[in-house]
Amino acid sequence: MNDSHAATVPLSPVRFPHLSGPVWLIWRQHRAAFWTGAGLLAAFAVFVVFQRAEMVAYIDAHNLLGCVYDSPEPRCEGVNAFRGQFYDLLHYTGLVISFAPLIIGVFLGGPLLSREMENGTYLLSRSQSVSGTRWFAYKLGVPAVVTLVGTGVLSALYTWWWKPADELLKGMHWYDSPPFSNIGVVPVAMSLFALVTGAAIGVVMRRTVAAMAVTGAACIVGWAGLSLLRPLLWPTKEATAQQFTADLYGSPTPLGLLQPHAWPMDLPSKPYSSWNIDWGYLTTSGEKFTSTACGALNEASAACARAHDVAGVWIQYHPATHFWPLQWVMAAVLLAMTGAVTAFCFWWVQRRS
Repeated sequence: MNDSHAATVPLSPVRFPHLSGPVWLIWRQHRAAFWTGAGLLAAFAVFVVFQRAEMVAYIDAHNLLGCVYDSPEPRCEGVNAFRGQFYDLLHYTGLVISFAPLIIGVFLGGPLLSREMENGTYLLSRSQSVSGTRWFAYKLGVPAVVTLVGTGVLSALYTWWWKPADELLKGMHWYDSPPFSNIGVVPVAMSLFALVTGAAIGVVMRRTVAAMAVTGAACIVGWAGLSLLRPLLWPTKEATAQQFTADLYGSPTPLGLLQPHAWPMDLPSKPYSSWNIDWGYLTTSGEKFTSTACGALNEASAACARAHDVAGVWIQYHPATHFWPLQWVMAAVLLAMTGAVTAFCFWWVQRRS
């Protein structure tokens, strides 16, 4: 057949996925916040790429790969210099992004439902044959997905940046925030909980500014409570030491006993980087005796310790290997609370429908 006589088949226009219905409406309502978050996340990604590349180049140039804080190898003497150059930037950047859940709770969760209820615009959605439950599911579901993706990327970026320095920074309080609340699954779970908490407060209070203020206070109080709960989320280990002569600097004292408040960090059988939870004296009968009962490290305290038949010291701690168990358990607790708050919101919306 001649090509000139070939039938011309019209090409169908290429159709790309697009938002529609309630999802499109929610995106339109919150697009400024979503795009702002995406822009900040992109800027942070560029920052992390450059900073990590510089840090990795330093590790390679100074042959520090495989070194740890207390390594006896001569080549690892540069670990302290590495910490002095890179730790502060990692630490303070982590402090800044620690506020992400608070910002999400206050500026996204708080106004999420309260603004529509305060202005009465939610009635328009209800007039379009959309049930209260379905309206709430879309209103909370879309921001929850955005929060999940955004904070997941944020946490992954910070974890990726931190990982090359992990061994070199082992003694830098892994249990503090940062890095604990910026690495792994905890920041994602915290952000989702802050979002739904803000939404719950907003749906009850129906006042935007008040909901934002109460959400901020609730996030701060909640984080303080979780910080107190965190050491209890996983079983601690315990180390003991028999009576010996030492002080904070390792020099002899005439007391014949090491005061727990002045313990060297390298207590026998306890890793240097451990998170010390509780400590005290140990009597000859094996009973624990509070470390503060005899006062400061002096001759009087030695006499007090001997009077109470103190024979050694004990300490309960979390080693650095407990980082991920504590992460997963805390994330599970946060997600369980998120589910409970979400269920309350659905119940409240249905009750008011």
